[in-house]
Amino acid sequence: MSRHILSPFLALCLCCLALGPATGCAPSPSGAPPAAGPEGARRLAAQLDADFARIRAEVERLAGFVAGLYARQDELVAKVDAGKYAFAANGSFHKTVDDGGAALWISAVEPITEQVRRVAYFTEAADPELIAICRRFPEVSQAYYNDRHSMNRIYPWFDTIAQYPARMNIPEYNFYYLADATHNPSRRGVWVDEPYVDPAGRGWMVSAIAPVYHEGRLEGVPGLDVTIATLASRYLNDESRALAVISRQGVLVAATERAIQHLEMPPLKDHKYLETVKLDTFKPEEYNILKSTIRPVRAMATEILEKDDGVLQVELMQQPHTIHFTRMKELGWTVVEITPP
Repeated sequence: MSRHILSPFLALCLCCLALGPATGCAPSPSGAPPAAGPEGARRLAAQLDADFARIRAEVERLAGFVAGLYARQDELVAKVDAGKYAFAANGSFHKTVDDGGAALWISAVEPITEQVRRVAYFTEAADPELIAICRRFPEVSQAYYNDRHSMNRIYPWFDTIAQYPARMNIPEYNFYYLADATHNPSRRGVWVDEPYVDPAGRGWMVSAIAPVYHEGRLEGVPGLDVTIATLASRYLNDESRALAVISRQGVLVAATERAIQHLEMPPLKDHKYLETVKLDTFKPEEYNILKSTIRPVRAMATEILEKDDGVLQVELMQQPHTIHFTRMKELGWTVVEITPP
């Protein structure tokens, strides 16, 4: 099965991302984006770059911390109350209680041996790190560690048995394989920068991930998630302005209602979990401005995605509009502000 598919069963509910903050690890403080105009677009891009660079650096630090746990397995396993963990009726293995730490789940996609369960036990020592990251970074909605056996340790805690398919194969997801040696030979922190639907139930998001190697083998991948709803509520919270963030592939990542209207795009949607996600799912093509049904929008998209910074005059909705745009360095996204006549 292809790793990059749009699953037809996904049900979408109307929910403009800019309407309010999303629930996450910590509340997102509000703050008006920089003033309108070319410098406003540049400052907003710089603000996003600075915050996202800090998150990527933090996931690298987390990967180093988790790698150190593998050398201390015996010591750490001896301190764990294994009674908190049990097999579920569907064959997966999980942490049965919310004790204020992370949730833990292991897929039944492969045999859950004693050695696999040991990884679940000794990585409990990472819980304070996951909690601390979520408290320090209000942009981060959840922090986690996934391993090669399809183990998932994730904070904040939630009912993993109700959320995850019993035989989910985590290494097949983009938030795991994009950190492997083929996709990330530098072994540094990287971004899953195209929005995808989170299997843990938090909607559209992007993730900073980094590999954990032990004795030369990729053991797992920690990640820090930023939901698109959090991005919109934190950075695009001035509904009097037409602001948008566009991925390097042309996907409308987030936008204010005014920007959506000017671009004549469908209302942005968040994912409703009528079914759990089976594989990574990218944002629908209907949100790709390169494929807009409006010719001036397509022409505008082509030009702004070819340049790092600039100003355009574009006719939108039969009126001349000024477009200020600046590309972010960290994710390659473009921040756009549309100014009507």
